[in-house]
Formats: sequence, C-alpha cells, structure tokens
Amino acid sequence: MDLSALRTFKLVMDLGSVTAAAESLNTVQPNVTARIRKLENELGVSLFLRAHRRLVPTHEAEKLLEYANAMLTLERAAKGAVNPGDVGHIRMGFVDTQASHLLPRFITEYRRFHPDAEISVDTGVSGFLNNAVNECRLDAAVVVDRRKRSTDQDNLTTHMLFIEPLVYIAPKGLTKLEQALELPIMVLIQEGCGYRNFAIDWYRAQNLTAPKMMEISTLDGILACIKAGLCASVLPRSIVESFELENRAAVFPLEGGNAEINIALVHRPEFKGDHRINLLLKMFRKDGAIAAE
Repeated sequence: MDLSALRTFKLVMDLGSVTAAAESLNTVQPNVTARIRKLENELGVSLFLRAHRRLVPTHEAEKLLEYANAMLTLERAAKGAVNPGDVGHIRMGFVDTQASHLLPRFITEYRRFHPDAEISVDTGVSGFLNNAVNECRLDAAVVVDRRKRSTDQDNLTTHMLFIEPLVYIAPKGLTKLEQALELPIMVLIQEGCGYRNFAIDWYRAQNLTAPKMMEISTLDGILACIKAGLCASVLPRSIVESFELENRAAVFPLEGGNAEINIALVHRPEFKGDHRINLLLKMFRKDGAIAAE
C-alpha cells in the first residue's frame, strides 16, 4: 500500500475536503482525487460519498484511518531511528494543570536541540490526550497517571516523570485548613473523574465527609471562582507558582495518604527508543535546563 496515497487520504480525512488537501500538498485537486481512487481500487471499497456538496467518509474510511495513522506513525519512528539527526518535528500534548508549568521549559529546551523543528502543542484533560496519542494525532503527551488506570492508556507506553503534591486552594483570608474544608470544592472535569476522585480519595483517607462538588472544564474558571470566594479546590502544587497565587489565595498543603499524583509521559509503542522521546524524558525528569550534547 502506497504511503503517499495514505498521507493524501489522511489529509482529506483530517481537513474534510479534497480542495483543502490539495492546497496543503501544493498540488491540484485531480491529483488528490486520483490518489484516493487508486487507493479505493486497491482496497475494493468506496472511501468517500458525496452528499449535499459535502464529502462524507464511509465506514471503511473510518477503519482505514486507524491503520493509516499507525502506519504513518511507524514510518516516522523508523526515520527517527535511522536518522536521529533530523529536524525533530513533534506534536506534543500537556494536561491542563501542567501546561503553564512545563510548556515554557519544553519549548526552550527542545528548540536548543532542534532549532528548525515544527512544534505543535495541544492541551486538555488526560483522557483526551491519551486518545489523541493512541490515534496518532499527537506523538507524545504529559498526562496524569490515574491511580486506577483507565482503558484509554492501555495501548500506550507510559514513563513516570515525577510526583506532584496536591494542595488545597481556597479564598484569600482563610487561615486554617478546617475553614477551607467547609466550602464546596470545584474540580477539573476529567474522563474517568480524575480530579474528583483525587479529592474524594484524600477526604476518605482523612476520615472526612466529602463536601459538595462542582466540575468545570477550565482551570481559569476554577481560580476565578476561588477568588470570588465561592469554593475551594484540590489541585497540583505547581499551579500556585505558575499562576502566582501566593498572595491571591489561601494555599494549604495536604498531608497523609492520597495527597499526591503521578505525572507521566505517554507515547505509542512504535516510538520506543525515538530520540525525541529520550529528549523529553531527560527534560522532564530533571529540574532545570539540560546540557546540550
């Protein structure tokens, strides 16, 4: 199966039209159409239908996309293995609560080793990022490794990076954790209820009754509600420094069991030994900058 035809097919699937794919490839529409038809003839199926001037992928196209992603990922991994001196293009994901903390370091250090690399970054909750890596939309991602592993991480290679302490962040003016515990808490929505479960686990470990909980999709929303005195939250300690919360909120360290989370790097197994993955592991497992080799 021709990899160039698969790349063209993937572009049409990702962009939603032959015109957009042709522009991206700097070619004309008939060339894109010819590659798709060649692929259809080889497979003996129709990959797209036209409905109301829209290109609609068939069920067979959806299935082929999974294999195309895997094959093209394996191609990139093979090129990286035999030519580690390439420009190092990378598509990276960061879980929301670590993005502001790690993203500046990542871009700075990665640019030192790969100044000509194209860097694409996406952020989101761990489940979203795990799926994006599994579906080859991202090469790697920094995620929260949940205490009870969910199925979206089953097919990925996982490297533990560091342990992140959890803290209780409450409205400014509170002086005791006991006061903060009386407030409802707001947590980030996660597939698998990650931060909700982290909070509940800590309450249970302290033999405390869990308070009323609210969930929201953005970290900024949580911090705004804390500032308004509406709630508290259980979040990683790095949030305090990243958002300069020392003088804008009350921060209480959590003690006892379940007061920390594991931060991990995930990637598809095909990238085992890839020089970019090795660089990421060195970067995130060591405080501060890494020396150029």
